[in-house]
Amino acid sequence: MRGRRTHGYGKVGQHRKTGQRAGRGKTTQWKKSKKSYYLKQKELGFPDPDWDMGKKGFKRPQDIVRIYHDNTINVKDLDHRIDSYVLNNKATKSGNTYNINMNEINIQKVLGKGDVNKVINITVNKASQKAIEKVEAAGGKITLLSQAD
Repeated sequence: MRGRRTHGYGKVGQHRKTGQRAGRGKTTQWKKSKKSYYLKQKELGFPDPDWDMGKKGFKRPQDIVRIYHDNTINVKDLDHRIDSYVLNNKATKSGNTYNINMNEINIQKVLGKGDVNKVINITVNKASQKAIEKVEAAGGKITLLSQAD
């Protein structure tokens, strides 16, 4: 039967693993042969009551999203990394006080998670209120370049 078009199995598409079935999931190819099953499942709330076939909404392009994205760092991470920033000439140290401009390491905002044990003077575009309180409690200072936040 090798010389024949269907190898003896009738019409094209037969003698395959899945045969003539429509698909494997609850929604895959439901328009073919599983429409009643699909509609019953949808009535019962599969996968959730508001779900519907097809795409909805609009996803903004990543180059537009990146314009509004702020790179952030927590004060605990800054406290741990400040010595490596001094070694890489991204920050300076005079006595026991560290000075750092966050624009040099491409960070626009400082957040307040964690504790600060070192005296750090930070120049940054934005900072959360908790971050300002924690840095000042440790003896440092945060200078904001933009007063937007």
